[in-house]
Order: sequence, then structure tokens, then C-alpha cells
Amino acid sequence: MSVIDYLRTLGRASSAPATPDSRFLALVETNAALVYIVEHDVIRYANRAARSRSGGKGGGLTGACFSDLAHKDSRTALAQRMTGTTPSSTLAPQRFELKLDGPKGSEPWIDLTLSSIEHEGRPALLAMGFDITDRKLAESAMRESERRLRDLIENVQLVSVLLDAKGEITFANEYALELLGLHEEGAVGRNWFDLVVPLDRRAAMQDAYRERMTSGTAPHEEYEILTARGEPRVVSWNSTVLHDPSGAICGMASIGADVTERRRAEKRLLHDALHDGLTGLANRALFMDRLRTALSRLKRRPTHLFAALVLDLDRFKVVNDSLGHLAGDQFLIQVGRVLLATLRAEHTVARLGGDEFAILLDDLDDKDDARRVVQRIFQALETPIRVSGQDIFATVSIGIAYADARYESAEDMMRDADTAMYQAKTTGKARFQIFDESMHKRAVGLLKLEHSLRRATERNEFVLHYQPIVSLKEDKTSGFEALVRWNHPERGIVGPYEFIHLAEETGLIFRIGGWTLREACQWLAQGSPALPDHLTVNVNLSGRQFSQGDLIEEVQKVLSETGLSPDRLKLEITESVIMENPEMAVDLLKRLKALGTHLCIDDFGTGYSSLSYLLRFPADTLKIDRSFVNALGKGGRNEDIVGAIVSLARSLDMDVVAEGVETAEQRDILRALGCRYGQGYLFSRPLEAERARAFATPR
Repeated sequence: MSVIDYLRTLGRASSAPATPDSRFLALVETNAALVYIVEHDVIRYANRAARSRSGGKGGGLTGACFSDLAHKDSRTALAQRMTGTTPSSTLAPQRFELKLDGPKGSEPWIDLTLSSIEHEGRPALLAMGFDITDRKLAESAMRESERRLRDLIENVQLVSVLLDAKGEITFANEYALELLGLHEEGAVGRNWFDLVVPLDRRAAMQDAYRERMTSGTAPHEEYEILTARGEPRVVSWNSTVLHDPSGAICGMASIGADVTERRRAEKRLLHDALHDGLTGLANRALFMDRLRTALSRLKRRPTHLFAALVLDLDRFKVVNDSLGHLAGDQFLIQVGRVLLATLRAEHTVARLGGDEFAILLDDLDDKDDARRVVQRIFQALETPIRVSGQDIFATVSIGIAYADARYESAEDMMRDADTAMYQAKTTGKARFQIFDESMHKRAVGLLKLEHSLRRATERNEFVLHYQPIVSLKEDKTSGFEALVRWNHPERGIVGPYEFIHLAEETGLIFRIGGWTLREACQWLAQGSPALPDHLTVNVNLSGRQFSQGDLIEEVQKVLSETGLSPDRLKLEITESVIMENPEMAVDLLKRLKALGTHLCIDDFGTGYSSLSYLLRFPADTLKIDRSFVNALGKGGRNEDIVGAIVSLARSLDMDVVAEGVETAEQRDILRALGCRYGQGYLFSRPLEAERARAFATPR
């Protein structure tokens, strides 16, 4: 007899009470299942496991309501099931899960089967339950974990999609649907690649996906998708392949971050790092990188021809000074646009800084191509550029360096193009020069000269020579012009024409000019009382000295410290320097004049000054340029020009000094024209200090 049969017959009515088989009763008592016999919701029997579940009080359990064992949430459902169960043996047993009453949060669960039986001749229910509390807790924990995971996937700002082996979408989280501009019904079941991948890359990506479904690999990748709105978005993906219970690959799970804005920001940063912030052109870094690439290509293909051009705007400072820096910036922007418009797409235009540009002409057919480009640039710049309501004509000086196998670096090639540009600037501006080796030699020579010149200022290797200025009428010395010479330790006396221009460029002119002013004033002051009181000394001011901010203070300090009377100092400024900024010059000349010094306009006739400005200049003397004096006596209109200058000076109450007088004929013509003073080899070459003092001392 089985346990169930035994339980079914337990208590069944008969002509004589049945005596339970002790073996089966022991089996029921020791069974792990919870066993109850219930009549009309009253427990008539409960085995040891059932009694243990109820605290081991069997007597207390017998006679209790069976439905009271259930949790309050489950009692109604239990009662309905118990009501529907009859003693009929044909009714199949009912099996269900039941939550029992217990401490909150740890209520036990049983898997309960209800069967109809007879107990002592009356209908009853046999209830057998197995404890499934641990399984229910595990299932609850799993459901909670799944809920949390789903909440995380749904709410995290990441694209989450599940694809099957064919690439069809089986799941997409809310963020993914929002990003794609789709509803769930419009996404699930659709092929991912057909839905979001651009057409030109779709086939390749589908092939790659099929290969991954075979290999089981899922590398990190980043690619662009298209939303339903047609908007491109860049997503960075981390994926893993999925396996079914048999271990076969059944799809892929992918989580992606929308990195579109980050990539755009990186692209902007990269652009800004390689382009000029003002003009938008390539900057020096990008230009040099492309030049290096071209040089690398030249090593692989010796016939590859290209050229590097360096361009510098002529007189850009005038634009800045006259119209302001904002207008200067707009001018640079417009020049950049003009340069771009003259070139092909494969060429590179860059702004190196300030008013300096560079062009890389790549893949030239021949060297004449570069010349033709330069001519197009010159021609394009003939059209004025309108800035701040004014038309400005731009001219540039251009240096060209052609590709050559000897170049080891892009810097070397740019150095040579820069050298050629400076050569173009010094030969007249608004022109171009092609680099040759002689330019490099000159550049190296200038570098050595600059080094020596700096050393000369430190070692005080300069001396002054003095050339007499003579009264043509009285044939008497009226003053001297102080002329600086470099007493080179190896070459001896070096004239100013070899180093003054370099001193101007390097700024050394401030130290040399300051020393010259002090030395000349001291020489004349210390020569008294032997030298006549009427003697003056002329000191030249260079263009950079004339524009230095503390010039007035420096002159005042030198006069005070040397004790020279201000009216014995004549400061010479060339007409061309004055006319670079005549308004500023008028103010500065008036301030110098207020010190008591005399002012002399040098090289008059070459600077194209207007009469209106000349009337405003507080000058005492005009010096006629030697080019006019040298032509006297040789015909032409030079006598008329010199005569006009003399008449103009006389009408303005100025003295006139003629430079470069070398012959008696020139002296006589000047004297006849009314020129008061002369200076030149006819009277004396520049003299050393002691000889000059002796020359002027009355005998």
C-alpha cells in the first residue's frame, strides 16, 4: 500500500475500526512533506513536518482552521479551491503555490496539492505541501534584479539594443528609441543595419556582423548612424555575443554612448589647433606639417616639384597706425581671401603670424607655374580692398624656394623662402625673388655681422669722425657732422653703410645712436675754449631713434651731463623718415626745438614732402641731397632744382647745406645760387677727433 493510498483509507468508515499500519504511519510522520487532513476547513490530522512548521504544537494545530495557516493575501484563493474540491475520486487533484502566514518579510511558501478523501466516512481533503520558500526567495531576488537591470537600461543615457543572429532588433531601450526617433513597434523586428546605417556603409557592416556571428568576436567600435530624422549621430559601441542554452551564438548585445558632440568638439579643437584664429587659414603648424609631407614625397619621387612661398605685406604698419588694429585685422582677413581665390584647392595658404603669409604650391608642372601664381597674386591685389569705408591697396613682397633634394627639413626650406622674401623687400617691395645660394651666403654673412656688431657695442669699438661744414661765402668752418665708424679689430675702420641698416633691424641702433649723441656733444664741449664758440655739431637720428619714446629725455640728459649749449647741437633727420608719419614728426620736432637745439632736414629732395608739411616743420636747415649736387655743371635741370630749394629755404628763413661738394665748379655754382654752406671732399674728408679739432682751430 502506498502512502497516498494509506492516507486515503486512513479513517475510512468500516464495520470495524481499522488499525493503521504502523509502518505507513511512521512513513507519513517522518516525511518531509507537510501533510494535513482537513474537514470543512478544520485540521483533523497534521504530520510532524506540518506540526514543526506551526511551532511543533500538534495539539494546537489539530482542530485549527486550515485557511488560517495561509497568509491573509492568499486565504480567499485557498478557500475557493477548497470549496471546489469534493470527495469524488474522479476529480483531479489541485496543485498550486500557497503563501503561509509568518513574520513579515520572511513568509514561507509551499507547493500544495489538494485531493479529495474520506475521513471516518466523511468527505475530507488531503493537503500535501512541499516547502519552496528558498526557491520563491531566489525567484523574487531574480525578479528584483531583473527589474533593477531593466530600470537601469531604460533610464541610463546609453543606447542599449539586442540583435538576433540576423541583425534584427529584439530589444531597444527608451534612450535608443528616443535617439533614433522611433517607437518600439517601429524598431523591434526591423533589421538594425537597414534601419540606421548609411547606405554607403550598410553592406560592409552587414558582412562584418555575419562574420561575428560565426567567429564570436565583438570588438569595440565607433560608427555613424542615421536617425529617422536623417540626422547623423556618432555612437561608440561595446558589444558582446549572446549564446542560446545549447551554446550556439544567437545574437549580440550592444551598449553605446552617443559621442557626437564630443567628436564635434574634438574636431573643432583640432581645427583650431591647426588654423589661424583670425583668417581661418592654415597656421604655421599645419603648413609645416604639409611641407614635411611634400619633402617626404620628394625623397620617394625625385621628379616631384613644389615650391614654398613666404609673403609679407608692404607698409602694413601704416594701415594699423592710421585706421586702427580692428581695421588692420579686417584687412588681413580680406588679403587671406584674395590669396585663397587665386590658388587651386590642392595648394595650401597659411598665415604665419602678423602680416606674414605662406603658400605651398604642390605638384607643379614646371617652375614657371610658381611665377604665374605670383603674377596672379599681384594682379588680384591691384583691386583695392575696402576696409572701414576706405579703399586700401595691398602690395606684398614674396620669396620663393623650390623643392630640392638638399633640403633635410621643412625649416631649411622656409628659411630660404624667407631669405628670398627679405631680398625682395630690400630691392623695392611689391616684387618677388627666387632663392639662390648667394642669398644664403649673404644671410650667413649678416648673421655673423650681427654677432660681431653686438660684440662691438659691448666692447665700445665705435669711433666718431667729423666732416667739416664750410661757409661758402667766407670759406670758414661753421660746424661738423659727426659720422660713426666701426673700428673693427680685424678689418680696421668700417663705414656706416655696412652696418647701420643691420643696427636698425636688430635695435642695436639705440645703443649706437645714444653713444654717438653723447660722444659728439662731449667732443665739442671739451674742445672749448680752443674751438670757436660759433661751431656746431650735427648728429644724425635714425628712423628708429626718431620714433623711440624717450628721445626728448635722452637728448636733454646728454646736454645736461656734457654741459654743451643746446644751440650748438644740430639734430639731422632724413626727409623720408619724417614723411613716414608727418603728424607725429611735427609734434616731436617742436618738442626737440623747445630744448633749444637746431633741427636739420637731411637728404632734402628725395622724400617727397609736401609744402604744407614743410611749412609746419620747425626746421632750421635743409641739406640738399648729394645726388643733385653731383649733377651740377653737367647740364640738365639740376641747377634749377638746387636753385628752387635754395629759394624755398630762404623764403622759410632756413639755412641750406649742400652735401657731396667735390669740385670747385660745384662750389662756385652753389655760391652763385645763394647756397650758404657746403660739405664734401672738396673741403675735407671726415676727420678723426683730434684732427677735426685742429682743422677748426684758428691759426
